[in-house]
Amino acid sequence: MNIWKRNWSIYVTLMVLVPSTVFAMSSTNYAIEWDSINSGGEDSSSSTNYQLRDTVGEHGTGISSSENYTLGAGYRQGDSQDPFLSIAIGTQENSVQTTWTNFSNSTSSVTVASAGSFSTSDYIGVIENRGFGQLVAVGKISGINGNVISVDDWEGEPASLSAVASGGDDYVYRMNGNAAQLGVQTVSTESTSMTLTDIATNANNGYTVSVQGDTDLSYSSVSITNVSDGTVSVDAEEYGIETVGTLGVGTGSDLDIPTSTTRTIQNSSTYASEDRVAVIYKLSVDAVTPAGDYTQTVLYRVTGNF
Repeated sequence: MNIWKRNWSIYVTLMVLVPSTVFAMSSTNYAIEWDSINSGGEDSSSSTNYQLRDTVGEHGTGISSSENYTLGAGYRQGDSQDPFLSIAIGTQENSVQTTWTNFSNSTSSVTVASAGSFSTSDYIGVIENRGFGQLVAVGKISGINGNVISVDDWEGEPASLSAVASGGDDYVYRMNGNAAQLGVQTVSTESTSMTLTDIATNANNGYTVSVQGDTDLSYSSVSITNVSDGTVSVDAEEYGIETVGTLGVGTGSDLDIPTSTTRTIQNSSTYASEDRVAVIYKLSVDAVTPAGDYTQTVLYRVTGNF
């Protein structure tokens, strides 16, 4: 039997689009975001370190609420929060790997063999039965007590993970990296790596996250075959991704990363705060796959629907 060994890596980079804003009143050349009949004040004053927005002559301003409504009265309520859109991306660091023994979805925690390489605010990923059928959960560390790591919330498929590890390929990774390392390949090996996205925006109509490759996963003029049947299979030369999470798009199937267009992997129709999805890279080679150092750059793009 021929054993083929080669180095593989996928480099993950990020591109963020500037959000567009829809104004309340507009024409071809002008826009009025909100207006007020008033006297005095300055819409925007600034110095080197500070910015001031003030209005003179208003009455009865502030926040009022009832059971079903909230009223923000006053001219300045209109600009109390500027539009924002952000994306954070973290990839599993193979160098920061530990096993786990107990997992809890209800208490948002995991017990690991060693927590020494983890810190509060790190992203973290939990994997059960590493491979093409692996179960995953991702979160952001909110506290560490001994070897018990707590997160703000699990995303992915935490309800499916076992409470007690089976003792197989069950691992926890720090998810602060920027390169998905799939390692040295051999025939009949299921190679995986995981990336998470974390979206925050005040766009009322939500956002869309998509991916696009600069090229196929390739070495010189040789490219790995992209998955086309919905499943990356061991012993076949195939490469693709799976998205996991309640806001994931195309979950349940392995999909290719296109190069001439984009593929939507995550979206929401409302504002976001720590909206996370896990993306699992999957790779398999066969006995005739040429040896080489295969790479690909994956662009993650987020668009706000303001």
